[in-house]
Amino acid sequence: MKQELLVVDGGGGGGGGKYGEDATERKDTVQEILAAQEPADFWRAVTVDEVFCGPGSREGDNYMSIIKRVVAHCTVKTLDGQNHAFTISLIFKRQITNPHRRQLFRCDAAFENEITAYTSIIPVLQRLAPYKLPYPTCLTAGSDDRGDRIVLKDLTTLGFSMVDRRIGLSFAHCSAVMKELAKLHATSLALKHGHPAQYASVCAKVREIVFCPEAADFYTHSLETSLRGALDSLRYSNRSGELDRPIKAIEQGLSSGRLYRLMSGLVCNLVDESWRVICHGDTWVNNLMFSADQQSVRLIDLQTMRCTTPVIDILHLLYTSTGRDVRQQHTADLLLLYRRALLEALEQHLPADQMRQPRMRHFEQQFSYGRLRAEYDRCLPYGLGIAMWLLPAVTFNPDQILDLDGVTISDFKSNNHEKRIAQLVSVDYHTRMRDIALELYDQGTLQRLTTIYH
Repeated sequence: MKQELLVVDGGGGGGGGKYGEDATERKDTVQEILAAQEPADFWRAVTVDEVFCGPGSREGDNYMSIIKRVVAHCTVKTLDGQNHAFTISLIFKRQITNPHRRQLFRCDAAFENEITAYTSIIPVLQRLAPYKLPYPTCLTAGSDDRGDRIVLKDLTTLGFSMVDRRIGLSFAHCSAVMKELAKLHATSLALKHGHPAQYASVCAKVREIVFCPEAADFYTHSLETSLRGALDSLRYSNRSGELDRPIKAIEQGLSSGRLYRLMSGLVCNLVDESWRVICHGDTWVNNLMFSADQQSVRLIDLQTMRCTTPVIDILHLLYTSTGRDVRQQHTADLLLLYRRALLEALEQHLPADQMRQPRMRHFEQQFSYGRLRAEYDRCLPYGLGIAMWLLPAVTFNPDQILDLDGVTISDFKSNNHEKRIAQLVSVDYHTRMRDIALELYDQGTLQRLTTIYH
């Protein structure tokens, strides 16, 4: 296997290319990581002979870090004294190198959040869960002499792959995600009810990095840029006048920086605290990897893991990564599937004693379809906001990717950034924004924007 030395796109902005010597991962780094794995005797006998470093994601598919696929050719000496060669493929995730971009997009906080997720949150949840949680295997998460790093087993060697973000997810894809989100949320609920002190300790480690005071200024301006871009898109698509009322409702309901406050309120201020669970936080198409038969899915990129209502994960998925037909035809089906999977997972957590049935009746009532649908409908404005925010990134042509290394906070405040984005958005972006605006107007969501977190 001969492979040119490459490094992945440095976070999705300026494209890939050769980054020089610091693009590589050294043999001794890989050796150290392997030596720390179990069974220890096997890995300590391994010698790393060659390391090849290549892109770990497609151009434009990653925005907050450098992702590299590291293929190591190794030799192990077995007990009979013979040498056996094997190859292992790992995913290395490292910080982007541009310091201004790291500060602007809060990359350090995001990376720290993901390290905490892999070291202190997922292990606790997995020990409790009677099933495998939908995450890649993490070999190490922390830092070395080159800075922060996360090293994962390469899911592509197990047949997992991403769906093209511009195509979007099918009903089958979404069904697989719903089942795994239900397991994740059920484990959180089981910890919450069965071990409340431990649950509180875990939640204290989950850090909200978007809807928090220190991030408010940047993300308020970022969302305002997205809102103006979405309104420009709707006006562009409004040739027949059918978007007149949706546009007016959005303009009236989301004036003066209200979009960030509205989304923050939906994420942070729950009507019923019993619904708060540990969520993935960023369930869009590029953070999902599916098996070839679409029956299994792994959730990747845990930088925005948060504690909130479970429907935020569901809305994030449907309004960034599906088309109108999936939502119109299958929202009820997906919510019913999610509810069934949630209750089945919760039942696996409960001991077979006299309290099992009363506890299950409690969960069945708490997460009835009617209450689940009501919570989903209440939080629908989050779906609108996240669509405005992420759809430009979802629909960009890989040959026309914005260079985020050159972006400053002044660009957002002066509208420079939205002018750049307006030159890059695709026809698909206009179509998706039009569909979402009409859909949410028909459902009455846009009309009630003025009354939500005013």
